[in-house]
Amino acid sequence: MILKSRQNFTTSEEFRDKFIETLTPGVIKRSDFIQWDTIFKKTEKYNLLFDFFRQLSAKTKDEYIKQIADALMSSDKASDIINASFELLGHTGKTYVSNEDYIDFKSFEKIEKDEKGMLYISSLLVELGICNILNLEIDDYFVGVQVGLETHRRKNVGGTAFSFIVFKELSEMVERLNSRGNDIKLTKEEDIYFSDGKTSKTLDYCLHCKNQTLGIEINFYTASGSKPTEIKRSYGHINKELEEVGATLVWITDGIGYKDMKNSLKEARDIHKNTYNFNMMKESFESDVVDYFKLK
Repeated sequence: MILKSRQNFTTSEEFRDKFIETLTPGVIKRSDFIQWDTIFKKTEKYNLLFDFFRQLSAKTKDEYIKQIADALMSSDKASDIINASFELLGHTGKTYVSNEDYIDFKSFEKIEKDEKGMLYISSLLVELGICNILNLEIDDYFVGVQVGLETHRRKNVGGTAFSFIVFKELSEMVERLNSRGNDIKLTKEEDIYFSDGKTSKTLDYCLHCKNQTLGIEINFYTASGSKPTEIKRSYGHINKELEEVGATLVWITDGIGYKDMKNSLKEARDIHKNTYNFNMMKESFESDVVDYFKLK
């Protein structure tokens, strides 16, 4: 089912142009661009661990490998030092993998230290280039690494922030509609099962009323991405499956990244008509919900 306001666009080109004209470029506040307080607190916290590196004084890689391995064996905080080492190398996350390595840091912390294991970690760190850092002011270098990692954080924060903003709008809308005697429920991260009873789609949010469901997917793009292509590939099928169980899929998406995805946006709308940016949602989604559920 195509929601009422989405039927007002006679062509996908018209929709695309309106979408681009009204898009929200970004949602991250200036104060959240770089989390300086967090970075400096983290640097201060790691300062004792950095003393480990300041005490190293080898001249060759082999000497560094042995010295680091010995120091790790004698340290009560070997796992903390190893984590700090990888972060100095610009690597964060729960694992490290290469064509010959797989390290699960959480599991690694529980394993009892032995010389072979510490020698392996030491060799790995040296090969990854930890020695190149040791002649630098480690505190300042660490701050630089953390600032560099902020780009990755902002990508994740943008999507999370947008989802929160949309959820707030949806919650206020539901409250308004229910105050008029309706009975709408808003849920998060809900699995909607297809008619086969086995296959399902996890939706970011769902609106339920009168045995009908509006499922909502949320995305925000600060750079061009693959989502419009995914829409073309899968959403037509998902829409069909959801409608067989009394549900309709809505996609709320936004971000400056769409400036470089105009063609994909148009093609995605060819298949998935129920698409809104944030301003479109604020303008017409509530009336579309009233029409869809036949509310008071």
